[in-house]
Amino acid sequence: MPSLADIQRTNLAVLAISGLLLLAFVSPAASIGCVIGAGVVIANLFILGLLGRVLSAMAAGGSGARLVAVAIPLKLILIAGLVYLVFAVVRVDPIGFAIGVSTQLIAILFETVRRWRRLKRTSEGAEQGIAESGQSA
Repeated sequence: MPSLADIQRTNLAVLAISGLLLLAFVSPAASIGCVIGAGVVIANLFILGLLGRVLSAMAAGGSGARLVAVAIPLKLILIAGLVYLVFAVVRVDPIGFAIGVSTQLIAILFETVRRWRRLKRTSEGAEQGIAESGQSA
């Protein structure tokens, strides 16, 4: 399973590529919408990871875990409110925003496939080493 840091790093790269492509071929508004959409999901995953670590630490210590458990749905409500404000007040380009939000999914898929291929190579190398040691005996 890929780490959150790997996903975030890849998401930034996908965002940069998507934003530049939208700027070059669609419009500056679509590019800005992409940056805002990706910013929302990047911030969301960062906060979720932080809350998860705090929840794990508090559960191990036995204190305050309920408070953090309540913070996770509250975070969801705050993100939904932020997205509403982005569309109602800022009037961001919806297609660009959707592309920006989708960068997270692309980053997760990319990192998962990359991790799977790395594990596959490692296991194939180990199997080959076992086969070679069995032949030399």
